[in-house]
Amino acid sequence: MSNWVSDYYDDVDHMRLDEWVARHSDDVVVQFGNNPPAHGKEEVAQNIAGFWSMIGGLKHTVLRKFEVDGTTILELDVDYTRSDGGHVVVPCTSILHRSGDLVDSLRIYIDLAPVFA
Repeated sequence: MSNWVSDYYDDVDHMRLDEWVARHSDDVVVQFGNNPPAHGKEEVAQNIAGFWSMIGGLKHTVLRKFEVDGTTILELDVDYTRSDGGHVVVPCTSILHRSGDLVDSLRIYIDLAPVFA
């Protein structure tokens, strides 16, 4: 796996919000599940911080990675620690596009219902 992908998800899995947000362009657009898209670093940071406050933790396992024309497509399993300490693994597909070294588009296709069931 590319170093930038490993570093990107290491920040997520350790919930290092500032470091993770810094990996994005100022005009980043993030579509997370069925939520409305978040535009720009500030809105993205607010949305992700809100989500992280509802869970105990998370860990991504990359199963497959495809790269096409500056776009990285990942098939992942995400192991969520619920706020009650329980665990659930949810399949996920993420599509990341980078402009230079920064992610300018992130689309996360996931069903979070099992996390909050």
